[in-house]
Amino acid sequence: MLGNLGQLFRHDLSQWYGHLPNDDGTFNDRQLDRFLTGLEPDRHAFLITVGGRTGGYVMTAPAEGGGTSIAAFFVVRALRRTGVGRSAAIQVISRFPGRWRIGFQRYNPGVEAFWSAVATEVAGDKWEITDGPVPETRPPDTFITFILAG
Repeated sequence: MLGNLGQLFRHDLSQWYGHLPNDDGTFNDRQLDRFLTGLEPDRHAFLITVGGRTGGYVMTAPAEGGGTSIAAFFVVRALRRTGVGRSAAIQVISRFPGRWRIGFQRYNPGVEAFWSAVATEVAGDKWEITDGPVPETRPPDTFITFILAG
């Protein structure tokens, strides 16, 4: 199921990253591959469900410098802007007290407002937003960091 949803996620990102599908029509999904190996027990995946139906997923991984990060976050188009993603993000973040570092790309409309609202709900006004370095091969990341009290 994660693999199928991951294809939709990677398709969404292909517009911005310039990725084309492989010869068999699928996209690579390195975050999913790393999760499925089971070699990194600190990686977690959670399905988002609504009314018993699958609506997306959230993957977490260790954050650079310690703590936890959102490695992948995907909500199907039919459920976007309904509050489902925000609820899922808050539920997952609440499971892992401590430092959080969530990366996103500002080209994605509404994403900064989304993660800012999530950070405010879980950490109040005690969060920061910073821009990361500009990579050569993909759009730059922006990061929201905060500490979730245990």
